[in-house]
Amino acid sequence: MARVARAAIPVLSTLLAFAAPANAAPWVRSFVVTAYEPAFRYGGPTGTTNAPGDDCPRGTVPDNDYAGLLKTGWRSGAEIAELMKPAVPSIEPYRILAPALHYRGFAPGIDTYINPFAAPDPGLPAVIGKVAEGFDLDGKASTGFTSGIDNGLYRALGCLMAFRGAPGQGALSARANDRMQAGLFTMLIRLSGNQSPTRDDNAVVEIGTSPDTLERTRAGAPLRDYSYRLLPGAKLSGRIRDGVLTTTPVAQLRVPDFAWSESNRGAATFLRGRLSLNIADDGAATGLIGGYRDWRELYARMAFNVAVEGPFLEIPYHANLIAVYYALARNADAMPDARGRNGAISTAYRLAALPAFAVDPASPMTLVQPPPSTHIAKERADFAHAAAAHAIAPSP
Repeated sequence: MARVARAAIPVLSTLLAFAAPANAAPWVRSFVVTAYEPAFRYGGPTGTTNAPGDDCPRGTVPDNDYAGLLKTGWRSGAEIAELMKPAVPSIEPYRILAPALHYRGFAPGIDTYINPFAAPDPGLPAVIGKVAEGFDLDGKASTGFTSGIDNGLYRALGCLMAFRGAPGQGALSARANDRMQAGLFTMLIRLSGNQSPTRDDNAVVEIGTSPDTLERTRAGAPLRDYSYRLLPGAKLSGRIRDGVLTTTPVAQLRVPDFAWSESNRGAATFLRGRLSLNIADDGAATGLIGGYRDWRELYARMAFNVAVEGPFLEIPYHANLIAVYYALARNADAMPDARGRNGAISTAYRLAALPAFAVDPASPMTLVQPPPSTHIAKERADFAHAAAAHAIAPSP
C-alpha cells in the first residue's frame, strides 16, 4: 500500500474524477496494461496451440530441422553430425549448435543473422485465413484481411510456435507478459475529456510508462485501482462512443514495445499509429495499438536481444530467423523506397488493462533504459547497414 500513500493527494483528485457521474465534466480515467502482445488471431481448437485451424491449416510450424539448417555447400556431413551431438533438445546446443547456426550462407565466415540475404529463403508457412485483428491502415477494403484489416506481421509470423495460441498462450507472448508483469516495464494509459467517459468527441489520450512495478497478488494476479507515476509519452486525440475509444491516426506513435528481455525492451514507433480501446462496465479495458513498423527493426529485435541471440528464438521457440527475415520482407506493405521495396509492415498489438490511477510525478523524472550490450548494439547496426546496402557486413 506504500504506493497509494506516496501519491495520496493526486490520487484523491483522480479518484473523485473517476467516481463522478457519467455526465460530469471534466473527467479522467486511467489504466495499467496487464497483457501486451502481437495481435495474432488463433484459428485452432481451444486447449491447444499447435493444432491445424483456419489460420494455419498445417498447424503450428514444427521444430527446426537443425541438420538441414546447417547444410551448406562448404560444410561436410561429418561436421554437421558433430555439431548435432548431443541430440536436440538439451542445454548442450546452446554451447555446440548455437554458434554454428550463425553460419548458414553461401560461404564460410558470413554471419547470416547479420547478413540473412546471404542464405537462401527456406520458406515460412504464412497465415492463409481471411480474418485478423488490426486496423484498416490504407483505407482500402480490398487489401489485407476481411474488411480491409492490415496486419502483415500476423500474415508473416502467425503460424510460429512463439506466437500461436489464444491470447496470452503463445509461448513467447506468455513469457513476455510474465516478464512485463514482474517489472520489465510498466505501461499506462490515461484518458481525459470534458463531456463523459462514455461519450466524448474530444478525448485526450496519453500513453506512457512508469518506474513503478505492476502491483500483484501473492499468486501473481494483477491488482486494480493502484496508483502509478506516469512518465508521459505519446499523446493522441480521440472519440468515445458507448465506452469505445478510437483515436485519430498520427504520423508517428511511440509507445512501449512488446519485449521479453532487458535487451529488447524500449520504444516502438508505429507509422500512421492509432489506438482503439473497449472499456467494460467494470472499468477494465481491452484494445489494439497499430500502424506500420520498420520490418528490419522488428527482425533486429528478434535476432539480437539476449546473450545467445538468434539461437534463443530458433532452438526453444522453433523460429528459423532466416525464414523470418524473408517473410517480413515479403509481407511488408508500405513505405516503398526508390526501388519499390517496402520498408514497413502493418502491425497490431493486443492489450488488456485494469483500472488504475496515473499520477503525475511531484518532480520531473526519467525512466532508466539501459541500452543493449555493446555487442548486441553493434550487431543491430551492422545488420541495418547490410540490409540497406545489400553488402555483406563482416562478422564480429
